[in-house]
Amino acid sequence: MDREQSDNEPEIVVRGSRRFVRAYARLLGIEGSFVDDPVDRGGATKYGISLRFLATEGAFDENGDGYADYDLDMDGDIDGRDVRLITVDQAGYLYHRFFWAALDCESFPEPIGEMLFDQAVNGGAKAARKLLQRAINACLARTGYSMIEVDAKIGPETRRALDRVLTIDRLGGMEAFVEAFREEVRDRYRAIVRRYPDQKRFLRGWLNRADELGR
Repeated sequence: MDREQSDNEPEIVVRGSRRFVRAYARLLGIEGSFVDDPVDRGGATKYGISLRFLATEGAFDENGDGYADYDLDMDGDIDGRDVRLITVDQAGYLYHRFFWAALDCESFPEPIGEMLFDQAVNGGAKAARKLLQRAINACLARTGYSMIEVDAKIGPETRRALDRVLTIDRLGGMEAFVEAFREEVRDRYRAIVRRYPDQKRFLRGWLNRADELGR
């Protein structure tokens, strides 16, 4: 029996602050509904939740029923059908748990937390952290400040460097940081296409996505 028809379906709802809900709603407009494009390296995708991601991160069993919570058809595995069945609220739970909360996006000023969130959803949390650090370095390099290590670890050094970029006038402030982040994202997308030429048809949309970051 499909879990969508079960009286015992666990209640999974979108949680978090108003800021998260706004950021999530924006991403839903970008990611769209169910797509199963054979060229997409993430596999079947719905609301930005790919099969590759769901099979890994959706395998927890919080309600203790013996099935992975995101084995939505309860057939013993997580596959494309489960991606098709996922609801907006269920996707939102994953967004909050594995991206927004995991990256502590709320602790960053707007729109930095939102940009970090967008890129974590799009390319993974590690890639998003590195983009943040590279954007910081791009701003620091203009005035000879020592750059930080790009290690995907957002610790005190990265936080201090970001504060420096945002508060020292000659480093350009928020406007300069946002544009530096966008450019790092563009570079990431171009690098994907260089490595996987069959992804070229997605490039225009990806670059448009980069252009909209922070708006």
